[in-house]
Amino acid sequence: AFAPSQPAKLLTSLNSEEAAASGSVAELEAMAKKLNPVVNYFDPLNLVDTDIYDMGQDATVGFLRQAEIKHGRVAMAAFVGYCVQSNIHFPWPMMTDGTPFPSTELGPEAQWDAIPAAAKWQIIVVLGALEIWDEASGGQQGEGQHYMKGGQPGKYPSFQLFRD
Repeated sequence: AFAPSQPAKLLTSLNSEEAAASGSVAELEAMAKKLNPVVNYFDPLNLVDTDIYDMGQDATVGFLRQAEIKHGRVAMAAFVGYCVQSNIHFPWPMMTDGTPFPSTELGPEAQWDAIPAAAKWQIIVVLGALEIWDEASGGQQGEGQHYMKGGQPGKYPSFQLFRD
């Protein structure tokens, strides 16, 4: 009763047989109407005709889809983080020397300024490592292809390599 339904197969690559017959932009327009009939196809900057990294239109569409998914996820995480740090104060020390977490009386920007530089660098380095893992290991472990070469945008590589 609660078994998940099979998701519709979405093609990142616009080199499918349907795209060859209808044209890449026509496939995007049809997909846009199906996914959101209110907005339909909306590309005021004509980004679909941009050739990012001289890899062709298919790679550009994959790049733009990945960027949209990634930035949406970052925005959602930032919103949750903004709400949490404004309302919750952890009682344990933030640093091994006993330094407490910044007070909730400070705004989120002032809280960021109040944490030590080492903590900021730790956050930046971990996020950078996650980004490198995403870009470097997309097609190397049987996970599929890179999103600019026909892979599925938004699919993050597994960490199974570290579990084995």
